[in-house]
Amino acid sequence: MAEGVVVPQGGGSKRGGRLKSNSLGLILLIFAVYILSLAGCRPSPVCLVPPAKVDYLDGQASFSLRGPDGAVRFRLSFCYRLENQARLELFDPLGRLQTIVWLKGELATLYLPADRVFWAGESRLITTEVFGQELPARELARILAGLWSELEVDDGWELQVDEKGSVVSGKRADLSFDIKETFAPGRVPKTVLFTSRDYMVRMKLLKLRFNRPRPESVFQPSIPAGTRKLEWEEISGRWKK
Repeated sequence: MAEGVVVPQGGGSKRGGRLKSNSLGLILLIFAVYILSLAGCRPSPVCLVPPAKVDYLDGQASFSLRGPDGAVRFRLSFCYRLENQARLELFDPLGRLQTIVWLKGELATLYLPADRVFWAGESRLITTEVFGQELPARELARILAGLWSELEVDDGWELQVDEKGSVVSGKRADLSFDIKETFAPGRVPKTVLFTSRDYMVRMKLLKLRFNRPRPESVFQPSIPAGTRKLEWEEISGRWKK
């Protein structure tokens, strides 16, 4: 019989059970604290309040269009100067630049970098092909910025408000928009649905910033030498594919 070896009788399993129970309780406590800390770290809803005077507006949006010729989706990067100027860049789902559009009052320039072709003419042709109705750059910028007074008084839109006095929709001629979501709890739209006849456009803003001045060159068409000019009939519809 070996000497100096003491074999515990009973009690050991109880102590082991208590240790396991205490360890399990500690693990559960740590896990609960971790979950609560994650809940406390969730970002607060973004609240955007436009300044008293908006001169510039820029941002990014997801853009989906459904019309008589089918449906298309792309990501939109935009920069507006509220003097009725804009630069729009359209990217495909893979992030490749497809189209650049410059708008200045009633004039527009459309450039397809991959095809090395461009068009210049009346801006209403572009906006009508997208929205089904003419929509000047200034008016779209005012909708995205939530500048309702200017949109109603200067541009002739009829606006509808809810019981809280917040604008929920607008209509001018055959073109209308509905605000589906705002940057809570502000008045600036986050998701806007435009409808007109057989056209439906949904814009969801991913980023929006006010009054970041841009050099004049941003709003001036820059077409590389050797780029071929097309007529509207040749480029119509092609730039959205």
